[in-house]
Amino acid sequence: MINDLPQFDRLPLIPQLEEAEKEIFHPHWNCFCCQDSGFIQPHLVKKIIPDYNYNQDKNVACQNPSCKSFHQKWGNINLENFDTRFLPAICQKLDLLNRETWRNTVQVQIDTRCLSQKMSIRKVDRTENENKEVQERKREIEAIPHEQWMSIREKYPGGQSEDSSVA
Repeated sequence: MINDLPQFDRLPLIPQLEEAEKEIFHPHWNCFCCQDSGFIQPHLVKKIIPDYNYNQDKNVACQNPSCKSFHQKWGNINLENFDTRFLPAICQKLDLLNRETWRNTVQVQIDTRCLSQKMSIRKVDRTENENKEVQERKREIEAIPHEQWMSIREKYPGGQSEDSSVA
């Protein structure tokens, strides 16, 4: 009777990422125009104001209708301190543009990872223990003094001492 307990599958709080997605940054901003900061990102501002200088010019307020970051974070400061010329339609276009840029960036990272795994001699990533062993061997090799390297070099076929010349 006690042994008749049912078995359930796990219900993880955080969904497991696919292998290709691990270590690839996926932005989770609501607004890609300002990255939820309230200010339009400088590289996007330069598409509208080519000579924009982030250090000298006013911060450009994000007015994307779906973004409330500017009003939540900076709404209590006088609007004269910000550049508010970017209409909501401009912010929406910049948001879409930056979303597409990020989508392409992530896709390139995934494609690069897949290609490198296909071309790799080793088909499986190193385990944590293997990484530790590699680091230990690297430290041992780096600790070998120059004189010892020269004597090792001379012992190998084709190894030459520094004072012999190649004809």
